Amino acid sequence: MSELKFSLEEELSSPDLFSDADIGTNISIAGTSDETNSTSGGFIEPDLNTDDPQWKGVSMEEIYKDHGPFEWPHLPPIHPSPTHTILFELPLPNRGPPKPHPIQASDKWSQNFVRMPHSVHSLYPIDPENENSGGFRRRWEVIQEALLQNFLSSHQLEAAILSYNHKYAEKWDFAALHNLLNEYIDEAEMKLCLSSLIPKVVQLALQLPALITGPIPLLKRQSNKSISLSQLQVASLLANAFFCTFPRRNSTNPQSEFGLFPNINFNRLFSSFRQERHTRCQSVMEKLKCIFHYFRRITTRAPEGTITIQRRSIPKKNCPRWDKQNLKLPPLHITSKGTIESQGAGLLQVNFANKYVGGGVLNYGCVQEEIRFVICPELMVTMLVTEALDDTEALIINGVERYSQYEGYSNNFKWVGDFIDETPRDSSGRLKTCIVGIDALYFKQPNVQFNMGNIIRELNKAYVGFSSEVTSNTLPAIATGNWGCGAFRGNPQLKVLLQLMAASVAGRSMVYFTFGDTSLRDSIAEMYWHLVRHDIDIGRLFALISQYQETFTGNCTDFYRFLYNRSKIKPLTYYFNTDTNSPKKDLMLDNSTLCITKAQFNFDFKKHASIAKLKEDELEEKIEKWLENVEKNDSDAEDLNPKDERLSKEEIKLPITNELQISNDEVETNKIAETNEKLLSPHKEKQSFGELFEKQDTEISSKKKISALDAFDKLLLEKTDHVSKQSVSMEIDLKIEQKNEEFEKDFDSTSIDSNVKTIKKESQTKIHDFFKR
Repeated sequence: MSELKFSLEEELSSPDLFSDADIGTNISIAGTSDETNSTSGGFIEPDLNTDDPQWKGVSMEEIYKDHGPFEWPHLPPIHPSPTHTILFELPLPNRGPPKPHPIQASDKWSQNFVRMPHSVHSLYPIDPENENSGGFRRRWEVIQEALLQNFLSSHQLEAAILSYNHKYAEKWDFAALHNLLNEYIDEAEMKLCLSSLIPKVVQLALQLPALITGPIPLLKRQSNKSISLSQLQVASLLANAFFCTFPRRNSTNPQSEFGLFPNINFNRLFSSFRQERHTRCQSVMEKLKCIFHYFRRITTRAPEGTITIQRRSIPKKNCPRWDKQNLKLPPLHITSKGTIESQGAGLLQVNFANKYVGGGVLNYGCVQEEIRFVICPELMVTMLVTEALDDTEALIINGVERYSQYEGYSNNFKWVGDFIDETPRDSSGRLKTCIVGIDALYFKQPNVQFNMGNIIRELNKAYVGFSSEVTSNTLPAIATGNWGCGAFRGNPQLKVLLQLMAASVAGRSMVYFTFGDTSLRDSIAEMYWHLVRHDIDIGRLFALISQYQETFTGNCTDFYRFLYNRSKIKPLTYYFNTDTNSPKKDLMLDNSTLCITKAQFNFDFKKHASIAKLKEDELEEKIEKWLENVEKNDSDAEDLNPKDERLSKEEIKLPITNELQISNDEVETNKIAETNEKLLSPHKEKQSFGELFEKQDTEISSKKKISALDAFDKLLLEKTDHVSKQSVSMEIDLKIEQKNEEFEKDFDSTSIDSNVKTIKKESQTKIHDFFKR
């Protein structure tokens, strides 16, 4: 069957669907509301034109660092590589949508690629009621026959979709679609939708074989791969999802081929309506209006831009050691007004994702992720190609356009009109809007989130999302909020610190939106400045959170109080330099940023320690000399003992003479002096300290020791008596007398303490061993 073509440049002549604003009007600020939600994102976009500042922390000027909001590159320019699949031709044309690549169509039907509905391998039984009959035809032919008809009611559309999904005829219902077209909008809008919009979406869907000629790889777990498509290619894929044409994507069995992939066909959204759940169904109607408005926009004028989807995976072993990080907290701007998608323009915008990206966007869900997906429907193409995210994986989408303006949140969500996205494009044709999807953990009990395993998991997850392959000294800041809070029961006071720590290691500043919660804004700001004033780095903050986990009492409200008190206590590393290679060192301090008081303290401590060491060395040297003198003097005393054979009276020559002898015979006097000097300084083998005292104890116990001075006096007395008998005038040589006095003085100064003399050594002991006792 020949494929129908249509011009995407054709303008609608009929009134706008749902009575929205004119397409040429740029509605950038939604209506206001008094309702608030302090634990989730995506609240009403308030008017920021007010004289009352609603922010704390650093200013946005400091966040932008003297740059414009769109001056930073988020991803490298688009270039083909083994890990980057590009489905359009390069370079880009000056006007119009990019041409598909490759020129010659290629079809791959395998588990590593999207199974396309137009593939020659996608077959459908000729007789759906009797599949065993053996007859099959191309499924794409069945899809074309079903959709190329005029639809007069929503029930006809349902029958067309079920004609190539006959297995689910009894399981699927289209209650939400019927309610939208028959009850929620007026009759004129319904007729406009069925007669004009639906046929254009059909034609867009059936152009898929011509728009996408290459196989689309699946972004599977633990892989780092990217896919770049044109916006028109994405629109055709989403049109096929609207009509539920993708094969093998309808099973709910987790063991099926695509059991780990999100749902992409729109059948679940069409079925999300129950009268008893009317409040929740209200938001489903509004999400459908956003999607219909998107198709109206892109079928009115074909988009010309491009989109890149990147799966980023970092092995856990390559993630940071959070207890070893000495980086400081980055600049933080906290505001209670505005939204991530509006006031976070140009920044890295965080999507509070489910591990199955898109979350409940094709179901009842209508919180931060789901709202972002319906106001930027091109994000839904990620649900076609992305397997469930692992603990250290994130999804980055660059270039999606925003089409709708909204207000409210969750059950109060409401589509309010068209939105003209005036974000500039980069050199690769992508809008400079970059969104990162990171999934938080769900906690049944609030205290579980403070377990260190969960803390490290959330830090790693945020770090993977915040890191960048772009080599730049200044990366754009992160626009985020209460990630993983609300329905996932995360503590926003904890989650802001975890994101702040990950942002610091990734080299980014952070803008935090509290979505109308002024109390949370103020508490975060107070804690942030407290940590900054006390010079708390990432490693220290990680240690404090670990300490809180050990003392957790079940009340999360005292978390900031705990941090406030504990952060005032300085760690030991604040005062002492520790070995950076020691495995016991929990924190690493940045010495270049130590305060003057701390540096002066360390300097004084080192100075006094050095002086004490010098004094200790000097004292030990003096003691060694003292012991040598004791050993020497003891040896001299033994030499002067009259009982020693070496010191007989005959060998000692006393320098006694008269005045005539001294004056007439100086030669004889010098000879006597040399003899005495030799006797007083005998050569003796050096003894150890232990041998010295052991010998002294032995001699003292066996006999009474005679000092050298007593022996000298006795000999002197005998000589004096001998000379007196001869009536010779005697005089002691003055030089010898001076030597004797010096000898006596030295000997007395080295007297040994009686307690020390009693120490008995069985073997030789070193000097420092003696003083240890």
